[in-house]
Amino acid sequence: MSDSLQPGFWIAILIGGTIIAAASAFQQYSTKPEVFNTKPVIRDFCIGAFLTAIVYMFIPDTLQNLLSSGQTALSSLTQAPAVTANADVEIQTGPARF
Repeated sequence: MSDSLQPGFWIAILIGGTIIAAASAFQQYSTKPEVFNTKPVIRDFCIGAFLTAIVYMFIPDTLQNLLSSGQTALSSLTQAPAVTANADVEIQTGPARF
């Protein structure tokens, strides 16, 4: 399924664009409170939304890979064979053989 069809994608775009636009509006208002232009704020909203969309495309795959590898490692640890008291363990000493 395409990432652009998921509702989380659009929510991430709105949140990212809103955060960047709010920071831009705050910066603009703090430097020149008497003159406020909405054009740069809208531009910054679009830039923030675009950057958030790019980041969102990469994060879910990375998180899914990390979670699946973590679950695989955890399951391999819990499924380890039990070592009996009579097991013959060979201890090797000396330099490593590469």
